[in-house]
Amino acid sequence: MSLLSLDIAKCVRTTNKFSTCQDCVDVCPVQTIQISNNLPSFVPNDCVGCAGCLSACPDEAYSLDDFSPINYIFSFLEDKKSIATCKENIPCLAALSVDEILSLSLLSEQKIIFDKFHCQACEIAQPNLKIIEDRVEEVNFLLEAMEVEKSVSFEDVNFCEDDNTKESESSRRDFLSKANIKDIAKAKHNIQNRVKSLDEELKEHNASYQDIKNIKEKKVPDRRSLLMMAMKRVETPKQFHNLDINDISFISQKVIDMESCTNCQMCYRICPTGALSSNSNGGFIAFDAINCIKCNSCHEVCEPNSLVIKPTFSLTQLFTPSREMLAEFSVKRCDECGMPFVHRGGEMMCHRCKVEEEEAHELWGIKI
Repeated sequence: MSLLSLDIAKCVRTTNKFSTCQDCVDVCPVQTIQISNNLPSFVPNDCVGCAGCLSACPDEAYSLDDFSPINYIFSFLEDKKSIATCKENIPCLAALSVDEILSLSLLSEQKIIFDKFHCQACEIAQPNLKIIEDRVEEVNFLLEAMEVEKSVSFEDVNFCEDDNTKESESSRRDFLSKANIKDIAKAKHNIQNRVKSLDEELKEHNASYQDIKNIKEKKVPDRRSLLMMAMKRVETPKQFHNLDINDISFISQKVIDMESCTNCQMCYRICPTGALSSNSNGGFIAFDAINCIKCNSCHEVCEPNSLVIKPTFSLTQLFTPSREMLAEFSVKRCDECGMPFVHRGGEMMCHRCKVEEEEAHELWGIKI
């Protein structure tokens, strides 16, 4: 039985109380994941270990003790396989995200086939069958747009693992003779995880001090690093297409309305991957599209709605990633407090000091 874990520091709901993200809730076939006190919660014993939440979470906040999508992909490539099936080393085809399937296709020398034969009678797969189909369709759309002569098919293969290839179980005596301290520790760890997975109580999550420290460490998810590596092996297309943003689910490009932007700094402070960034005095807002995971957190905290997603996405950003300057500001030091602020003309006083001065005048009964 798989043990599901949630790294609360990676969940966008931890850093953003305005977040509406519930991708993990929507993809869970047994509906054990729910939002409690604005954070995901679940009953460990109800989890079926399908790994659907792993692929759905934009920042890879979920993990299983017995399955890693990245390890699966490298093992798949090393063994030179072509068929991805739930009957061999993957709990469900919904365990792979769009960018992971894309990376797998780009790195493989063979055509990738997703075996859907076993999905028909699987209660776990049925709720996510449409999701799997949509992901395969999106990957094929991207491969065609990139002028890569590859594709991923979703078909009935009815793959069955050859009984002769299955490893025979070792006897207790053989196990004890070969086991070492590391093996015993690993076995003990697995047993403890199994015991934890039998917990029938709702597991709620709260951010600890260590979680808050981890939040500050902006990191690109492993699946995005894998895609960046895979893209280096792809020949540059004759034409860089601009794709409708509705046709691509895991990345975006952005623009900022300079007239309404207040440079409140919330967008790049809350970005979990560092896709949005600035310098020490907030003199600009820059954007690295290749690091964007399309979690929408930056948009949800932008009160004037100055930050918006471009209606199209240029494939240039996948082949030759570049840093875009979305906004630049004239930064001066406040005459009152000495702190840097965006100067838009007039007196050299930051917004906070202006508010304090107005409140002081009101207190003193001074009219200006």
